[in-house]
Amino acid sequence: MEGTTMRVADFVDPGQVAARGDATRPSPEPGEVIVAVAACGICGSDLHMFRNGAYRDQLVRATPEGYHVPGHEFAGTIAAVGAGVEGWAVGDRVVGVTGFGGGMADYVAVPVNPFQLVPVPDGVDMIEAATTEQLADGLQMVRKATIQPGENVAVFGVGIIGLSVIQAIRARGIETGHVIAIDVHQARLDAARAHGATAAVNARDGDVFDQVAAITGTEEGYQGISARIGAVFDCAGYIKHMPGLPPLETALRLIDLNGGRIVCFGGYEDRMTIDFGPVIQKQPTIMGSNGYAAEELVEALAMMAEGKVDRSALVSHRFPITQAPEAFAAQCAPEAIKVMLTMDRN
Repeated sequence: MEGTTMRVADFVDPGQVAARGDATRPSPEPGEVIVAVAACGICGSDLHMFRNGAYRDQLVRATPEGYHVPGHEFAGTIAAVGAGVEGWAVGDRVVGVTGFGGGMADYVAVPVNPFQLVPVPDGVDMIEAATTEQLADGLQMVRKATIQPGENVAVFGVGIIGLSVIQAIRARGIETGHVIAIDVHQARLDAARAHGATAAVNARDGDVFDQVAAITGTEEGYQGISARIGAVFDCAGYIKHMPGLPPLETALRLIDLNGGRIVCFGGYEDRMTIDFGPVIQKQPTIMGSNGYAAEELVEALAMMAEGKVDRSALVSHRFPITQAPEAFAAQCAPEAIKVMLTMDRN
């Protein structure tokens, strides 16, 4: 690698990201490669951090200058190979996933293991490839939910993760009843319909239970009332400034009287208060989902290569790394789905 410095996005404080051009370029440790990043997405967890500092200790990687670099979902080419690394070479096109940020930079070190480094197939461009981790997350959530034939499904929060859940359901050929997207932003609801949702519910238009029940009908019993939803994917979590019930409480209202599943993925910005009574009454399974199986990274890329999913359509904005502040501002806007930082080197 030529030169000793690189460009990075620096998370300074909530609401403040700076573009730096003098960060120290990393060198590979044994068992690592250095990836020359082509594109890196702003994740929902990055946005939680940007709003109020949530998860900061898990989402940034410090440079020797003290810059705190976010970014854990990216694609690029291998620029250097560390000692003991086999099966990888300079120039290989790869998807990288890091546990503690660092991807919003010209170069980032990535450990060589199947959870963090996978090859990009021919025909998949770098922008698409940089969305691999989110699709793999969606594939794991769908696997965990064990959707039964004909079941109605609800997806709370249809940013890139919720949309990935919908794409995963369709790409795996799962036979569902309704797939209902729930959000407060119309642009995202429109995208959900375009990528496989059968109905869209805007939480700003009234009680979510009532809106969903108007689509699916209701069922009543000694356990209470449900909106005939077999599986709920909570990709919204808890956002402190959003009015109304936390999505998890609404999910408990929606879920079937028996055998319902709720998969929780969205980040929680703080503690929250909810009515937990339906957990006793309906006996649903509530499970967390954090990441993916290694084979789901490969499956996600294969789906892109085979044209089973359209990932590029989910990238609503692209900014060069030198405009990192503008990129984070754009990701906060209601029309944004996925904002991508690119490391154009021309």
